Amino acid sequence: MPQTLASSPRVRLAGLDLTRAAALWCILTFHFNQNIQTACPGAPAIGFVTYANGSLGHIGVSLFFVLSGASLMVRYRDDCPLRPYLLRRAAAIFPMYWIGWGALFVYSDLLHHNLDRSIPLWRILWSVLAMDGYLNALAPNFYKIGEWFMGCILLLYLLFPLLRRAMKARPGLTLAGLAIFHILWTLLYPGRLEIEHHVLSRVLEFALGMGLALWRPRMPRWAPWAGAVLAAIVLFVPLPGPRMLNLPVLGVGLGLALWAAGDRITAAPVRAGLKQLAALSYPLYLVHHVTLTILFVPRLAGRVLGLPGVWGVYLLYLLVAACAALALRTVAGGLVRLAGRLRRPTPQT
Repeated sequence: MPQTLASSPRVRLAGLDLTRAAALWCILTFHFNQNIQTACPGAPAIGFVTYANGSLGHIGVSLFFVLSGASLMVRYRDDCPLRPYLLRRAAAIFPMYWIGWGALFVYSDLLHHNLDRSIPLWRILWSVLAMDGYLNALAPNFYKIGEWFMGCILLLYLLFPLLRRAMKARPGLTLAGLAIFHILWTLLYPGRLEIEHHVLSRVLEFALGMGLALWRPRMPRWAPWAGAVLAAIVLFVPLPGPRMLNLPVLGVGLGLALWAAGDRITAAPVRAGLKQLAALSYPLYLVHHVTLTILFVPRLAGRVLGLPGVWGVYLLYLLVAACAALALRTVAGGLVRLAGRLRRPTPQT
């Protein structure tokens, strides 16, 4: 009987936490390099900026889409009642998003008088729905935080119950159909958004993550090594054709390898640290870019930074962004708890 990655259908989560940490590092570091090298031309990069077929940002985003599908499938593998699912997703996303967006709206548009009065006021609806960054390229609006990724992942969350049903019933056929669609969609792309930002361009990565969650307990032990090899090919070998054709291979291969590596971590402090970082990843994602553009870039513009200086700024940026993310999560959690208490009926005496 071949050895598999798990002896029971229970899936450990340390590997998902490590994957989330890796994806978060890619995004935070990519945006740091991008902003610092614009503000300080010639400044050295942290880590690396590009790989053979794309940038560090492409790696992080692809990992996040695969991770999102895997995480949801782990949680809702056995049952996914629609109303509780939607309410839980909304509660996890919107309070922090609204607080972050509201603070930036007050700071930028009201205190610093940057409100663009040419934008129809009704488009603030896209901000309420966290779709403003996703739609900003099509219709300028009051976009402040979250970028295109926020709207894209929200649409994928809405698709998840349907994808889950298909993956539970015919996983192989579903992924094969999505792969064919992905190839045709990429080669014949008709949209106005950047192809990498369009939700239909990311369905395959999301579904591949769901497939990892379904199959990983039964995968042979060599599967993560195969995933690492596939990811290495995309990382180091220039490939022909559009990047969107190889991004799903990179995301699922690297995601599988990191998941397996994370589940081998046995040190309790490391596992606890990864768990805490995973819990902070969403607010960090929300605040990191504005932390750079508001606090760091204006103060560094035109300066000459060597490698020690860049590392000093980088570590300070991570610290400030983490503090801002923790504050955002604390305030949002407090408001959610307060709203819950106010909704409870007063006990009859």
